[in-house]
Amino acid sequence: MTQGVPESGLRRNSIYYNLITSINHTIALLVSSSYDDVALFINRANKEIDERHFIETTYIELCREYLKTLTNYLEDNNLLSSNGQDLLKMKE
Repeated sequence: MTQGVPESGLRRNSIYYNLITSINHTIALLVSSSYDDVALFINRANKEIDERHFIETTYIELCREYLKTLTNYLEDNNLLSSNGQDLLKMKE
């Protein structure tokens, strides 16, 4: 069984809210071909995971895997400007 978004994760006062919204932004921006902006929100999502020290649930593992896969996709297909590439490397 897969684990979805944490219960109460969509409440604005949830510790997961910024992570979940950053993940959702990457999806919308990818669909709209705004690749450098995708990189910005990959950076934000990774920062949330790194700084919040979430318990390693299936959801957090899935987020890590998704962000890594998305990063590889952007880099492998040369979809980022130099600014977008820099966003992936920096910690905001």
